[in-house]
Amino acid sequence: MAREEYEMKVGFAADQKTVKIKIPDGDLKPWDLDTKFETVGTDVDRIDGIAKATGTAKYTFDVNLPGMLQGVMLRSNIPSGRVKKIDFEAASKMPGVRAIVPLKDPAEGRRNRVRWVGDPIAAVAADRREQALDAIEKIVVEYETSQAVIDMQDGEDAPKLEGGEITSPWPDKGNERMEEALGECKHTRSGTWFAEVQTHSALESHGHVCSWDDDKGTLEVWASTQATFGARFGLARALNIGGDKVTIHAEYVGGGFGAKFSPGTEGVACALLTREAKAPVKLMLDRFEEHTCAGNRPSALMQIRAGIDADNTITAWDYRCYGGPGYRGRGGRTTFPRSYLEDAHVRATQKDIATNTDAGRAMRAPGWPQGYFAGEGMIDALAEAAGIDPLEFRLHNESEKLREAEWRMGAEKFDWAKRWQPYGERDYGKRYLKGAGMASAMWGQMGHRGRGSPNAVKVRIHADGTVESRNGAQDIGTGMKTVLAMLTAEELQIPVGTIKVTMGDTNDPAGPASGGSTTTPSLAPAARLAAGMAKNELRTLVAEHLRVEEDKVTVENGRWGVPGGKTLLFEEACKLIGPQPIEKVGERTSNYKGYKNNVCGCQFAEVEVDTRTGFVRVTEMLGIQDCGTVIAKKLAESQVLGAMIGALSYTLHEQRIMDPKSGRMLNGDLMMYKIAGAADMPKLTAHMFPVANGKNSVGAAGLGEPPSVAGPAAIANAVANAIGAPVRNIPITPDQVLAAIDSKKGGK
Repeated sequence: MAREEYEMKVGFAADQKTVKIKIPDGDLKPWDLDTKFETVGTDVDRIDGIAKATGTAKYTFDVNLPGMLQGVMLRSNIPSGRVKKIDFEAASKMPGVRAIVPLKDPAEGRRNRVRWVGDPIAAVAADRREQALDAIEKIVVEYETSQAVIDMQDGEDAPKLEGGEITSPWPDKGNERMEEALGECKHTRSGTWFAEVQTHSALESHGHVCSWDDDKGTLEVWASTQATFGARFGLARALNIGGDKVTIHAEYVGGGFGAKFSPGTEGVACALLTREAKAPVKLMLDRFEEHTCAGNRPSALMQIRAGIDADNTITAWDYRCYGGPGYRGRGGRTTFPRSYLEDAHVRATQKDIATNTDAGRAMRAPGWPQGYFAGEGMIDALAEAAGIDPLEFRLHNESEKLREAEWRMGAEKFDWAKRWQPYGERDYGKRYLKGAGMASAMWGQMGHRGRGSPNAVKVRIHADGTVESRNGAQDIGTGMKTVLAMLTAEELQIPVGTIKVTMGDTNDPAGPASGGSTTTPSLAPAARLAAGMAKNELRTLVAEHLRVEEDKVTVENGRWGVPGGKTLLFEEACKLIGPQPIEKVGERTSNYKGYKNNVCGCQFAEVEVDTRTGFVRVTEMLGIQDCGTVIAKKLAESQVLGAMIGALSYTLHEQRIMDPKSGRMLNGDLMMYKIAGAADMPKLTAHMFPVANGKNSVGAAGLGEPPSVAGPAAIANAVANAIGAPVRNIPITPDQVLAAIDSKKGGK
């Protein structure tokens, strides 16, 4: 494909540069710092907001098909062992039972293993849910139990802990100069941090409605999923049929933080049941299953020792992490804020310790909030060792020009100089102490062309003036439909409200999974291209109608034609189309060199600590975040605000409590598993920091993950600033706060 060379201005006001890129023939010239927008970057309400607010939006749970059965799953009540025998005879005779499928095979070595309390054993479909629940009680399962490990610290490879600190020897491999580098430091600090498991609490639980057509051998599925095309592939493989035989619908999804990429065992069970029963089946997880069987953000036990030189520059950073992934997953793959460590000797070691608990899954910036909680805590400790303001220390060590500008912007808007409490003694006679903390965020996702089929968007312009934008990926609640509408509106210069956006049907063009902050940067360039191609075809029709050369036709103020001459309103121009709509498919191209490959952000938090009870209340949070071109300002800010709310909940409230003997979660519901509510909300402010990144024609970058990275560390650092002592476990509970205060009082 021929490529046209194009010169563009990228970056932001304080760090601009001109780059030359080659764009594929037919693609649109990228937006840059000089681009002026009409719709992009403005405050636009969600185009599906009314449907969601009024209850007319139909989620998977709301789908009810004629003759539909209800599915439930039998789950293991032991944490470790194998299934020796399953007897379905009594269950099959229960009233209303239409199908039973085994999910464990006693005769097969790998498929008979039981790995945690909740491991799926079998599934039942019956006329009513109550009948299915009664039936699974009649399934007889014979187990052979084996020794289980519930607490990560009981694992064979667990590090030794004394007084909350890891005492196991540091590794002797990695950076051989680490000991020497630490010895050369003017000041050194060390500490151990622990982040507890956080379970997924999306508003809509995992679930599917499946309908099998026995004559055609096809499966139609309504799914609460973060990956429509991934779900199609997974279910096709499970049923041993072609992907073209499976259609996924996910028009509305009630949230997903990383646990809904695959159809899961529940999706496979639903598909098997519908094929067995030859009737539609709905199988939705209840809240206990959601907490105990749908994955989680893994725990992480982290230790850092680090040092600075006489110039207050970080010169040594030794980091190790032990992760708790459950029975499988990636628990210890955490990261830490490397932008401070450009001149440092760095070593990082990571290790997972498996337990017989539900597996870890992705959860909004997997591994990053835990690692930054420890890393930014160490940055504050080093700032104290240097005897300087944590902001000054960060600015001195920061290697990212973009974040340096964000630090300054955030500190001014947050009034950091007045809120941060200088080092020294605290007046513990006062009941309430206030403190302020800060932390950085980092992520890197500029979208991608697609794997296999390219990510693409279809735009249709009809003769009556209606416009459609269509893609088969899902909008999990972030507002992707609104983003597509705004991009289409920008190109066609028409109101956003006149555009109908359809997402979540795998019969439409391919799209990415909603994970890794990929959806917007992967689809936005395709959406703009499709709209631009449709615009060019409509311009051709207008030129023919006006009998002028096509390059003379412009679109200004909603009118199509020759400036100073005859023009047509958009609706009038559309009448030239005829019976067949203009239909164009824009395919995502590869990324350009652009400005940079990551996004930056930072957050500030103020807390109030009750010194009598140890209770922590967050009073204010402020976030500064870039995401390349800010397409939908209101929705971008919503992402940052939501991330700060999630951070507050994770840092102060959420705690999975396990019975060490039975291996069962003891608080697997929203009554006992505390998540932040309305009464816990502080003042929240989000400011977007636009950057012309030049990585694609729209300049879009991912935003789902980055703002969720900084919050836990910012809150924890604010608590330490308030009471004059760090609390290095999250959730930060009152007993830990009181213990830290007592330790400080005692001079320990």
